[in-house]
Amino acid sequence: MVVTKLTNLAVKVGDLDAACRWYRSAGAEVTAPIDWEGARRADVSLGPLQITLFTRAVYEDAATLPAEGFLHAALLVDNLDDELTGHSVLWGPAVVSGPFGVRRIAFVEAPGGIRLEFMEQIEEGPR
Repeated sequence: MVVTKLTNLAVKVGDLDAACRWYRSAGAEVTAPIDWEGARRADVSLGPLQITLFTRAVYEDAATLPAEGFLHAALLVDNLDDELTGHSVLWGPAVVSGPFGVRRIAFVEAPGGIRLEFMEQIEEGPR
């Protein structure tokens, strides 16, 4: 496994605006919510911790997920195809774009009932 960076932890929330307010009151920097891939999202910087809040997971139709809670860890890799070798892919690969730029992503299920997102950066986002 050649993971180069943990980019964020993804969390599903029922009320994105209320979650953004909560994180701001805790001292976090929070981006304005945006529409993204059929859902809404906002990015939270809380010291060294990066959290992405989602109202719906992009892979929601492929997995049984709670109404709210932890979704996955997002991991940057050099070569997505190499990383997926030997894994059963839950969703993807697919190319997505957003404030982060353009990425090719896929999700796998890991032991302990969690999911991991592997992503390969195709194009950098605005700085």
